[in-house]
Amino acid sequence: MGFTSTQRNLSSSKAIMHFLLLGATGRTGKHVVSELLSQGHTAVALVRTSGSLTPRPGLTVVTGSPLSKPDIKSALSAAPSLTPAAAIITLNTVRKSESPFAPQLSPPRFLADSCANACEVLEQAGIHRIVVMSTAGAGDSWAKLPWLSKAFMGWTNIKYALEDHGLVDKEIRLTKMDWTLVRASRLELDDPKKKPADSKTDVQTLGSKGDGMRMTDSVSVSSAARFLVKVAVEGLFSKSAVVIRD
Repeated sequence: MGFTSTQRNLSSSKAIMHFLLLGATGRTGKHVVSELLSQGHTAVALVRTSGSLTPRPGLTVVTGSPLSKPDIKSALSAAPSLTPAAAIITLNTVRKSESPFAPQLSPPRFLADSCANACEVLEQAGIHRIVVMSTAGAGDSWAKLPWLSKAFMGWTNIKYALEDHGLVDKEIRLTKMDWTLVRASRLELDDPKKKPADSKTDVQTLGSKGDGMRMTDSVSVSSAARFLVKVAVEGLFSKSAVVIRD
């Protein structure tokens, strides 16, 4: 059977890649899955709750915890004959509700330990590329964060997530991984009123420190997901962090 012109263009323009996903059931993670599959890539997702992500062509779902190195190893070999070229992590800490004052449910160092486990398992498997969803305000971007944003984070339980992202930021630099930290401005759900063309606009990148960050900055989950996939597929921002906004 011959290829369609679309298939020929896709196959000739870039190689099809396989990815390990941690956090694929989250609001950004779900968009990462859709973006990868729409580009013809394949993925294996490690999820903590069975049934939380529906398997579909190109996607393998494995139940387990990112806090368990054996579970991550199982995910690496879950798709026969496919070895991930890279990992994309979109994990976040969990609060009892969406309220910024809600009690933290995730254990301390959830993000840091999950990332450390993934880096160790990937390195042992000879896989060195990892792209991690972080947040504006982590690491050296804290100094450029608007003072109202700093006050809000310090006053609410969001500070626990920021602290954990900060630990990831410090520890991933000690690994031998080819890492990228994508520091998202305030994440927002997609606006259904926006025209489809508007949703394809590339995000703005503000460097590692986030020079020029504003209190009003935000980024939609779909924009963040597209950028994460682009960075992972094209090998951008190697061993560096980058702040993004719409």
